[in-house]
Amino acid sequence: MKTVATFALLILVTSMIFGGMTSNVSAQDDPAILLKIAKRAQEQIHNQISDNSSSKVKELFEEGMQKVSALENALANDDINSAKEHFLSAMKIFTEISRQSSSNVSPQAETTTVRNNVKDPSNDLQRLQVYVTSLKTIAKKYNTTIDFSELDGLFSQARQMVSDRQFPLALETLSKIKEKIVELNKELREEASKQEFQRAKEYAQQYLEQLDRLIENAKKQGVSDEIIEQLETAKENLSLADDKNEIIEQIRKIISIKDQFELTKNDRLESRVLQLEKTISRLSQTDGVNLDDLKDARSTIQIIKSHLYNGEFETANDLLRDLAKQLEEIKNSL
Repeated sequence: MKTVATFALLILVTSMIFGGMTSNVSAQDDPAILLKIAKRAQEQIHNQISDNSSSKVKELFEEGMQKVSALENALANDDINSAKEHFLSAMKIFTEISRQSSSNVSPQAETTTVRNNVKDPSNDLQRLQVYVTSLKTIAKKYNTTIDFSELDGLFSQARQMVSDRQFPLALETLSKIKEKIVELNKELREEASKQEFQRAKEYAQQYLEQLDRLIENAKKQGVSDEIIEQLETAKENLSLADDKNEIIEQIRKIISIKDQFELTKNDRLESRVLQLEKTISRLSQTDGVNLDDLKDARSTIQIIKSHLYNGEFETANDLLRDLAKQLEEIKNSL
């Protein structure tokens, strides 16, 4: 009975860790909790090992204790990343020991133990429901087509089982819920990653337009050929970037070049252009807006970009100021 209880505890802890269900915030705020969990698991495993235990189990336990010791040392040195690795290794070892030990328990004894020790899983069910609600919020934010209907059905089944006090069945359904959550989590991350990359590409395209204007202005200002060549190389690298992180890195390099050679004179105006373009985009999705007004606003944006390209900053600034007032009037009229 003790073996089964220990095994269930370790399986739950490990599945929560590897399934992403633990709170990273809690571990970061109080990493010592990892040591507490590991030592508790070590103590319970130690209590179930006897002289009759196999040499393999005893060797595994020695290895597990070494991992716990390494975890404690890592925490003492504030090496949180290493501490997490040692913690996960220790929990995997202790889980394996419990799995091997539980195989020696007779089916009848195991069934009796589970039946007598299964507790009401309502709290776990509630925590998972809250977590799924947050996933739905994220899915809505990214406007994904992820289907939560199967998961909702599992929750309904689990709640009914709890209501009927069929706790073992409810626990089985909770396991299915956790598996489905892991699956949907992966799907959501992939969808979010695709959308983030698309936004990064769109931003890169806008930045390439700015870079064209910057290079032209630098030429007119008599900036050296070496600097012009650096800017043109940076532009080419940015246009070829096919990864979000690479896009960000290339943009940082361009900003560094601009700062280094004092080519940031029109950055403020370029930022205002981007802001107004976003405002026009939002207004275009608003009911009741006059589309002809937005068409005129887009035309004005192109004129402003042309002035920036030619280094006519004062004229561009005046037009930006007028356009901002025009868009504000459009918003107020809705």
